[in-house]
Amino acid sequence: MSTTLKASVHQLVEEIENEQLLETLRDFLSLRKKSQPGKLWEDLPEDKKQGILLALQESEDESSLMTREEFLKPKK
Repeated sequence: MSTTLKASVHQLVEEIENEQLLETLRDFLSLRKKSQPGKLWEDLPEDKKQGILLALQESEDESSLMTREEFLKPKK
């Protein structure tokens, strides 16, 4: 296990001042620690799995991707 990775996660957590975000992070990590690998995927409905697989496939085509700036641009 990478101590650098753990240290960077600890640092990020230390910098968070939003209590709701910290609670969400705690709940997420707690759930992930308890769950078996692959369990979340197994529990997904088939249509959601297909949507994720399609998005993954589409992301491999760089022409279908948007830049960070495009993503963050305010919608009108």
